[in-house]
Amino acid sequence: MRLQNNITVFSGDTRNNAQAEWVKKEGTYSYDKKSRTVYAGNFLKEFPLREKLQQKKAEAQQRAMKIVGDAWAGDKVIDDEIGQRQDHIRELREDNKDALENLKEFRQMEDDLREGFGVASDSEEQMDLEILKRDARGAQLTEEEKERLKTIQENGITEYQSRALEIDKTASYYRKIVASNNEAAYEESEVIKGIRAERNKYHPMLDAQEQAEDVLAAAREEIIGIVEEEAKEHLDEEQEKREEQAEAIEEKREEQEEILEKREEREEELEELIEDMPVKEMTDLSQTVDEVKQQVQKVLNEANLLEEDIKGAQVDLNV
Repeated sequence: MRLQNNITVFSGDTRNNAQAEWVKKEGTYSYDKKSRTVYAGNFLKEFPLREKLQQKKAEAQQRAMKIVGDAWAGDKVIDDEIGQRQDHIRELREDNKDALENLKEFRQMEDDLREGFGVASDSEEQMDLEILKRDARGAQLTEEEKERLKTIQENGITEYQSRALEIDKTASYYRKIVASNNEAAYEESEVIKGIRAERNKYHPMLDAQEQAEDVLAAAREEIIGIVEEEAKEHLDEEQEKREEQAEAIEEKREEQEEILEKREEREEELEELIEDMPVKEMTDLSQTVDEVKQQVQKVLNEANLLEEDIKGAQVDLNV
């Protein structure tokens, strides 16, 4: 199981990023879905925003790993239980080995006893002994075996049969151990089968991985949203600054146009003043020149201009 959690936030220059899925032309941020990388451009250099994005990324990865970790822990509990039951089955089988070895020794003792009494393995006495053994063990007898058992009990058992039954009675202890262990091992195997069958229905690890990937995907979208919002605010601020600068330039241009209009109006007034001046007043040249200069200076003061800003406003009095 592999969990993809590589959410990346890059705050470098993205102008040459040809693989970006989307790019804001007015700013420097983009998103590449293939690499799950957010290119935030130079506006992301501010530490608070970068720290916020890293925090979002870390929180998402932590939640995703917790989901997977919890599922893994639950799965490990199941694995541990299966392992314990398998260990128990192995212990039961090892215990059976010892019990079967003891039963083997008892069978050898019965064979030695039969040979010692000179009883053939296919004799009637031996066949009657097998019926006595089955009855002593509580086995289900056939009707024929039941009739034969009555005859044996009426006639009485032989010494060989009596001693062989004693050996078989002692050996029954180990037969019970083997039977009990086999039953317990079978029950453990069935429980293990049930656990595995139930696990296959739910696939907890696969479900956890999908949930973890959903968490990371949601975090990625949230980070993209944060970057987009920050970029929008950044671009809005830049646009607002440009608009303010444009307004200031427009205001300055309008002021200059007003100044030029006032300059033209004063020049026109000056020309009219000169044209309307009586001829007799031209006799006193120095006095006229002084008056004209005073009128010109007055016009310049009213326009709030320096004298050298006016070009073409000089009066040639010699005309």
